Amino acid sequence: MRRSVRWGLLSSCLFLALAGCARMWFAEREPWRREAEAACLQSGSVREGPSVTFVPAIDGPGICGADYPMRVAALGEPALTGFADEVARPPGTIGNMPTIDPINRTPYRPGQSHPVSSPPAQLAPGQPISLGRPASPAIAAGPAAVTPAATLACPLVATLDRFVSDQVQPAAARWFGQPVVEIKQISAYSCRGMNGDPNARISEHAFGNALDIAAFTLADGRKITVKDGWHGAPDEQGFLHDVQGAACDAFTTVLAPGSNAYHYDHMHVDLMRRAGGHSICEPTPVPGQVAAARAASRLRPRAGEPAFTGSVGQPRSSLRLTPYADVDDTRLPHAVAGRD
Repeated sequence: MRRSVRWGLLSSCLFLALAGCARMWFAEREPWRREAEAACLQSGSVREGPSVTFVPAIDGPGICGADYPMRVAALGEPALTGFADEVARPPGTIGNMPTIDPINRTPYRPGQSHPVSSPPAQLAPGQPISLGRPASPAIAAGPAAVTPAATLACPLVATLDRFVSDQVQPAAARWFGQPVVEIKQISAYSCRGMNGDPNARISEHAFGNALDIAAFTLADGRKITVKDGWHGAPDEQGFLHDVQGAACDAFTTVLAPGSNAYHYDHMHVDLMRRAGGHSICEPTPVPGQVAAARAASRLRPRAGEPAFTGSVGQPRSSLRLTPYADVDDTRLPHAVAGRD
């Protein structure tokens, strides 16, 4: 009896493992992925230059890969299109395919869109804690370096480029008065299942259609990490929540701290296609101004203690606020490429 139960469990595990392998190794890559890449290139929305270079096609293992992958070292400023002789060139025409990225998606808007908010000069009149003056959105910002350089497909590069220029940099200008000069990524192209599970559904990382962002470095060298900033200083929380809210309008999947245990220290964005144009944005976006106000209310000085003025940069005791109750991130390892 015990032997039959044991063999039954073993057979079930083997079946699940083979099913997972079949999805990764024997399924065919969806045709729309190649069409989306080629259309993106034909549109000219991503151009080759010092920060973007085309690399040879990635064909496998299994279903993994991209037909026209790019190596991206910076985001936020396009350059001139070109192809190396040894790199596969996109076809001149592909049927009646449109000349823009054909990924059909419906932006996530729980009642309204998520424009970058401006932090108030004073969260509550008469109170001593302030987030400082609102920064001017006109501060010049060049491309933000991507470290390490990321291998990605053209549709995601095009969306990321607009996202950094139109949302991330204005948010940094408003909250910190300076631009982002570096974006740290911890996973771009990676042939694997979701959350590093070989038995799970194939990840969008396996097609260069996803990026995991762990930190932003400002012009003065200050680093805003997703892990600490999400529960950190008011201006850091305001910035990161505004970035997440804007990402939910730009991408079809956005997972930030609070979505699940695997994303406690980074923000995952991708352009996955789902039936009906369905999008996922977790946790539910909170405007940056609201997040910052909540954080500041937790830091108000007790009677007899000195008050903060200007930008909140140094804590009274600790700016680390309590994370979501069901995840103890002190026990989780730092996320690494391929294991998010």
